[in-house]
Amino acid sequence: MSMEGAKKRGGGNSGLLLLGLGLYTVMMAYLLRVPCRVPNWNLAEDVPELCATVIGTGDMGVRSTDVANGFFTGGPTGDQPVLVGMITTIIGWFASNLSSLLGIDVDQGIYLDLSLILLALVWLAIVAVVSSLSGSRKSDALVMALAPVVVLVGFQTWDLWAVLFMMLALLGYVRGNPALAGFMVGFGASVAFFPVVVLLAILIMAARHRFIKDFISALICAAIAWILINGTYMLTAWDQWRAQFNTIVDSDTEQSSFWNVWNNNIEPRTGVALDGGNVGQYVLLTMVLGLVFVLLISLLSHREPSVVQVMFLLLALYVLLAKDYSLNYVVWLVPLVILCRRNWIEFGLWQAVEVLYWATVVLPADAWPTLPWVEQFGWAPQDILGVIRYLFLIYFVVAVVIDMFRGRKALALGVSALK
Repeated sequence: MSMEGAKKRGGGNSGLLLLGLGLYTVMMAYLLRVPCRVPNWNLAEDVPELCATVIGTGDMGVRSTDVANGFFTGGPTGDQPVLVGMITTIIGWFASNLSSLLGIDVDQGIYLDLSLILLALVWLAIVAVVSSLSGSRKSDALVMALAPVVVLVGFQTWDLWAVLFMMLALLGYVRGNPALAGFMVGFGASVAFFPVVVLLAILIMAARHRFIKDFISALICAAIAWILINGTYMLTAWDQWRAQFNTIVDSDTEQSSFWNVWNNNIEPRTGVALDGGNVGQYVLLTMVLGLVFVLLISLLSHREPSVVQVMFLLLALYVLLAKDYSLNYVVWLVPLVILCRRNWIEFGLWQAVEVLYWATVVLPADAWPTLPWVEQFGWAPQDILGVIRYLFLIYFVVAVVIDMFRGRKALALGVSALK
């Protein structure tokens, strides 16, 4: 067998393994929540966090005459992100007409099943994009395909769609196509806010190269894509669109935010408090300082950093300093961490901490007794894990900054990986 044939065969086997692991993760996520759909078990009432989801059963009354309206106004339920609404309207129409199309009786569950199947395909696409970005280390994508946090929370929201567009935007830029990156940002911004951060990463890379054309191209294409998706919705249902837009952009200060974790766990032991009334000002100021920090690190590093490293720093600092650090945000960070650090032990330990934190959120409080060796401090397991998960994210930020100064471009990740 020729060398070229062996490489093709090896690549095919790797692709099949990647597909198998991705499907395994999808199946585990599905099986985990099968009890939530069993009648008379009342699991949704007993363990609400486990069964909580924004992906409802939808409207089985979507008819051909309703498709145009739902397509531009938040889908069958009228409260979904714009791009997701377009997709689920088609799913809703297909589900509502499946009986007549196939001659079988279906119920509302088929809408949920079709939506989850589509999300499963999106996850497989994310794994494939990470594999493309991994250069010679395709095994990193295999590790990411088994990320337990994705099993636990990844299929409860529509965020995976936006994560896919974010990663496609990074792939487009790495492949030398900022216009494609811009279009992906525009599509992703129609689902969630975070893909917009890719534009900041491209701007920082453009500042380092003193070549602003890439950023302008990406920005224009992102605006075009965003307007194409949102324009009709804005014109026909302004109030509804504005409410959906505010949901994507705004968030309140949650229990898992850095500011509340500090005031609840650190302040009683150090006496240093962060005034809750000024949290909004702190968030804005620290985020501006964080952006300046990433810009300086990117400009001062001796060798060219990867756009993925810059993107990770921007997103990680946003999560660290924002008003919430939910488990959904971990899903956004998973592909960036695996690409930037390429360290399976770190990744596994981080995921273990997040899984334990998820357990403290999902399980009733009495299932987590105070540990004897921390009882004197009055710390509950969730308090401890809440601090540890922030320390892990801070560690990743510091490690990536050091990598950038050492010229370690995520092990040949980025433009150089294509040469």
